[in-house]
Amino acid sequence: MNRKNWTLTPYFVIFSLLMFAMSFISVRYNPYLSMAEFGVSFASLIFVIVMNIKFRKYIRNIVKSVVRNTEGTEHIYLENFSFPVVVAGAQDDIVWCNSSFVIDICKGKDPVGNDISHFVLGKDLHRFIGGKPVKIRLGEKYYRVYGNAAGESTVLYYIDDTYYSNLEKEFNNKKASVAIALFDNADDFDTDSDGETQGEILLAVEKAIQKWATDTNSICCKISSKRYMLIFEERTLKRIIEDKFKILEDIRDIRLNGKSATISVGIGRGKDNLRESDFQARKALEMALGRGGDQVAISVNGEYEFFGGVSGGVERRSKVRTRTFAENIMGIIKSSDNVILMGHNFSDLDCVGASIGLYSTISKSIGKEACIACNINRSLAKQLIDDSINHGGLSNAFITPEEALKKINEDTLLIILDTHISSFLESEEIYQKCNKVIVIDHHRKMVDFIKDALVFFHEPTVSSTCEMVSELISYMGDDYLSSFEAEALLAGMMLDTKNFVIKTGVRTFEAAAYLKQKGADTVSVKRFFAGGIDEYRDKSKIVSMAKISGHNAIAFAEDDMNNIRIVSSQAADDLLGVEGVYASFVIYKIDPETTGISARSYGKVNVQRIMEELGGGGHLTMAACQIKITDKYEAEKMLLSAINKVGYVR
Repeated sequence: MNRKNWTLTPYFVIFSLLMFAMSFISVRYNPYLSMAEFGVSFASLIFVIVMNIKFRKYIRNIVKSVVRNTEGTEHIYLENFSFPVVVAGAQDDIVWCNSSFVIDICKGKDPVGNDISHFVLGKDLHRFIGGKPVKIRLGEKYYRVYGNAAGESTVLYYIDDTYYSNLEKEFNNKKASVAIALFDNADDFDTDSDGETQGEILLAVEKAIQKWATDTNSICCKISSKRYMLIFEERTLKRIIEDKFKILEDIRDIRLNGKSATISVGIGRGKDNLRESDFQARKALEMALGRGGDQVAISVNGEYEFFGGVSGGVERRSKVRTRTFAENIMGIIKSSDNVILMGHNFSDLDCVGASIGLYSTISKSIGKEACIACNINRSLAKQLIDDSINHGGLSNAFITPEEALKKINEDTLLIILDTHISSFLESEEIYQKCNKVIVIDHHRKMVDFIKDALVFFHEPTVSSTCEMVSELISYMGDDYLSSFEAEALLAGMMLDTKNFVIKTGVRTFEAAAYLKQKGADTVSVKRFFAGGIDEYRDKSKIVSMAKISGHNAIAFAEDDMNNIRIVSSQAADDLLGVEGVYASFVIYKIDPETTGISARSYGKVNVQRIMEELGGGGHLTMAACQIKITDKYEAEKMLLSAINKVGYVR
């Protein structure tokens, strides 16, 4: 039975009668035409009568089937149900409904013959059968819809749930979330201004946070000179999220001597009580600070959502803190049988340079057996590794991950360098097998970080892991640090700072001066960055083929290029030299199933956030990702979507 056909029966009858009238009129003019019209009219009338009989039989069978499958009822009671009831036929057309359905749901209009999908919001009818109700909203009302099968038809019962749904909604909207806000760069104003001015900055930040609480009808409590606790209702938090935490911009507008104030906020959301929300808020704040500060981190059932994070990070480290970490790390090393140093896969100069520096201190100054687990053939710092083995006196330092696995026992210490994500490691199997782990990294903190480390030395505002290791070595013992090893550390710093152009602080130059004191030669370091003429041609080709979209440069590397990772990252660096380019992206094929993207910026675009959208990570100014996708142009579409989502810093 085609839905809606039978509703046209009256029109077909009228049409047939008109045709009969026309056939009688046509007798005067053409008897043959009149006979033909009479035959068509008669056939049309018979067809309508037959279809009407079939439909009545169809309805009768469905109603009988419904009655048989509706326990304890007879068909007369279906109409008398106080709640809406509707019967859908085999073709999902409405074949019957009671008056409550017409009045409450259809607003007095007869729905018979219409598609049932309008009243189940397009859901499959099978979802309503089986005992569990399906909650839907029709207009301003909520219903819990139950269903049962009746032969080929389906009976749906609509129970008005508006009162309880609104009650539940109101309860959820009033659920409290705890937020902890920290004036994260207060020390910058503490050192650069007199006490009176610094007090004015603190007061300005406090006023902005208090105004934020007042404007959002929330509670604010000052718990220290730089820390505040706020309590939001869920309905308020939703509005704040839609506004993308404008408070971050308001705080940045507080400036002194060219410096902007920044805050970090951690929010615990969706918990049943305030204690749990407070605990999650503290963890979220730690995550926000680990990602460089000047942002909001919201913790919802173990998952994190981030807002802001557009500044270069707030430096909060001190030499006392570094010395404490150095003493703890040295104590763990001394209590271990042997030490394995390992970085991320496709290791670079920062990763390898830091490993060489620590290897020197552990094996020479502390006197413990150590090795560096590295897949040399896949390393992006192969020139440095080759020079270490051939000229640097480190012929026994580098071993393969497979060889490192054989050296692991219960007291083996694994030191992870330049990453804090287990899936990024040179060998995740080594990490899983070692009982003692130390992490030393400078990348902005990601959600799935290594949580079982004995020491988690993480400084997202530092230029490089080599800078961190240089400071550690100065406290752990540097008597045997050779000039070559100092050059390896300096090379890592030069790589991640783009020759001391970006992400540099006072401590960065102090570390560089320390390495210079130890014999590092900047001219010698440059040889680690040298490439062949073919690589230079490939890099130039990528740059020349780049296209500018807004303030972004996007380029593709050809699949047959040698050392495609190195060439792509170098091309991304060079593209930043184009006028008007805030960020550069080079897309390349890693293997037939994987596409990689190298991303760079000078700070106006947070490429770390963009790469995180695509499953990668890194820094504000330097990041990358790998996408399991075969088509590079599809990867470009995904990249543009991520760029539009994150936007610019200012």
